[in-house]
Formats: sequence, structure tokens, C-alpha cells
Amino acid sequence: MAEKVSTRDRLLVVGADLLQAAQGGEVSTRAITQAAGVQAPTLYHYFGSKQGLLDEVVSHGFHRFLEEHQASSVDDPIEAVARAWDMHVRFGVEHPAFYAHLYARVEPGYKCGVVSQVELMLLSSLEGAVGQLTVSPADAAKTILAASSGVVITMIGELDGTVDWALSDRTRDAILKSLVKQTASL
Repeated sequence: MAEKVSTRDRLLVVGADLLQAAQGGEVSTRAITQAAGVQAPTLYHYFGSKQGLLDEVVSHGFHRFLEEHQASSVDDPIEAVARAWDMHVRFGVEHPAFYAHLYARVEPGYKCGVVSQVELMLLSSLEGAVGQLTVSPADAAKTILAASSGVVITMIGELDGTVDWALSDRTRDAILKSLVKQTASL
């Protein structure tokens, strides 16, 4: 049993290393299995596919990031969404290779598991703000995710040693203002 756990963990570590080294580029199944010292069927046994492995690598990295940057709990769901936006953007800017994996594969009907998790987290917060929203919580979550993802992709493309956090702040505030009734506080 210990062999299976160490093989699975080895695949995850190798996948993370190769994904980081690829800087948003493609990582081959062959490269992963060779570096981990296993055959392709072993990868498929644990993760179903190369994409399954890479999705789990990114999911694990994202959850570790959230744990390390967990903000104090807030009662206001709109404030919670604003903080979630900030964490989403920070993760993307600090981990561009992982973020590229999340959003580089654009296909009809395909959504990386982490993207779905982020959308569910947003939806959960927004359901507590139903009376404050100008649209349904589901529509608000999709809008926020689309806008924050666009901000991250823009900011990654402009990374040159300085980060324009104000771009994220302005966009976040504009999006939230468009989604929240004027009588509600931001």
C-alpha cells in the first residue's frame, strides 16, 4: 500500500515540477511518466488521464495557496466575494504556469475542476447576498469569474517585475458595483 501512495505522490510532484517548468506550455505524458519512473498505465490508474493528473496538481496548489492566505471570516457576502477576487488574482499572478493550465485549454463543455470549485465558492458566498444583487447568484458568480480571470491573464501578460494591483482593484470594484444594488454597501 505504501508503494501506491508514494507512486501517486511522485506523479503529483513530477507533474507540478514539469507544469511549472513548462510556463504554460504543454507537458507530455511521456515526460511525466519518464521523470516519475513509471509506465503510462500507472498514471492512468491513479488519475484517469494526463489532464486528470495536471488538474489535481493545480487543485492541490490552489487549495494550499488558499490555506496559506486564508483571510479572516467576514459576515458581509459582498466583502467575502471581494476578498475571494483578490485571492484569485494573487494566485494567478504568483503562479502563472499553474494559472495558464487552468485557462489555456479552452474547449466547449470543458471546465477544469479548479475553475468549477472557484465558481461554487463564489456561488456559495453570493447566495447569502440574493437581496443585494441585480442578477441571480449564478449569473453574478459567472460574471465575477470571467472578469477576474481576464484580469489575471492581462496581469500575467504584463509581468515585468512590477504588478499593477490597481488594475485588479478598479476592475473588481466596477464589476461588483454593476452586480450589487446601489442601496447595498460595497
